[in-house]
Amino acid sequence: MFCDIMDRNYTMPLTLHHFRTALAGIAISIPALVASQEVSECLVQASEVAQVGAAGRGVVAQVHVDRADRVTRDQVLVELEASEEDMQVDLARLRVGSDVAVRLARARAETAELNAERLTTLVQRKLVPKSEQEAAALEARSARLEEEDALYQMEVAEVQLQAALAARERKRVRAPFDGVVTDRAISAGELYNEQGTIVTVARIDPLHVDAYLPASRRAELAVGQTATVTLETGGTHEAVVRVIDPVLDAATGTFGVRLDLANPDGAILAGQSCFLDLAVGN
Repeated sequence: MFCDIMDRNYTMPLTLHHFRTALAGIAISIPALVASQEVSECLVQASEVAQVGAAGRGVVAQVHVDRADRVTRDQVLVELEASEEDMQVDLARLRVGSDVAVRLARARAETAELNAERLTTLVQRKLVPKSEQEAAALEARSARLEEEDALYQMEVAEVQLQAALAARERKRVRAPFDGVVTDRAISAGELYNEQGTIVTVARIDPLHVDAYLPASRRAELAVGQTATVTLETGGTHEAVVRVIDPVLDAATGTFGVRLDLANPDGAILAGQSCFLDLAVGN
């Protein structure tokens, strides 16, 4: 499985132009907020967005999720057809589960060693030539080597089983983190081409609140500081400053700030505009 995770843990995800464009046209009448110098426009976004796909191509066998479904980390979202991989796993398990070759090699080695010991006694009594005893001893050593090889093949079979399991796992698409499905680009029966997006997953807890502030306010902020976020859809929530851009935008004299906004029940919608009041953190 692969996923392209769109996340910015240090710099802001939007240019100032894009940020202003996103806020343009959204009219919110909050006179008390607008009148305060501590208040700035902001935008609520998913903290991570992953465009998830499979590691290889194949026919889609099952799709387990759809848009708006909540998912958990490592949950199987989509499965590609994997009948060949299933057979390879079954075959590898049979090899791992069978120790016949080891037991047979051990029995041969024990028999050869007993024969070599018997001939050693006979040589001491001068009843058989020493060359016959030496040949039996060599056969016993060879039998023990065959037993070691059989044990080695058991280890190889275990590795082959793990490889078969990994090949089958590549036919499964899993959620990279807890979140919500925002798009499903494929259906059962379709041919998936490698590197395409199958499902898009967004992390909505926490959400990110992004804002651009004038350089004069840079000294007011510190990571860990709290602030109040007033949402376009109504309601106010407390957020925590996590990222403060260390570089100003030369054209506008502003810098970016990002806050984490807890959203455990998913009630706060990502993509909406907001007002950010940093005075509470002072």
